[in-house]
Amino acid sequence: MTIAFTQVAVIGAGAMGRGIAQIAAQAGSQVWLYDTQAEAIQKAKDAVHQVWDTLASKGRLDADTVNAYKSRLHGASALSDLKTCELVVEAIVERL
Repeated sequence: MTIAFTQVAVIGAGAMGRGIAQIAAQAGSQVWLYDTQAEAIQKAKDAVHQVWDTLASKGRLDADTVNAYKSRLHGASALSDLKTCELVVEAIVERL
């Protein structure tokens, strides 16, 4: 059984959130990454892009694949930007 989500939201741009976003983008989903701190979104996108670039430099991914992955990873500036997403994953810090 295969379940495909074309639009995925990841709330929380920390280590866990960016990892989820990376895998979802690699699986073919358009991924919208949201965090209350805008700089965290850009930092997460940069980190994921760096992973893909490193894999390409080692010959594990070709440039077209890297560009396709990068085109699927987006930042969201507001929760309302996520309204078209079919799957929402929450990956925020829990402070107990």
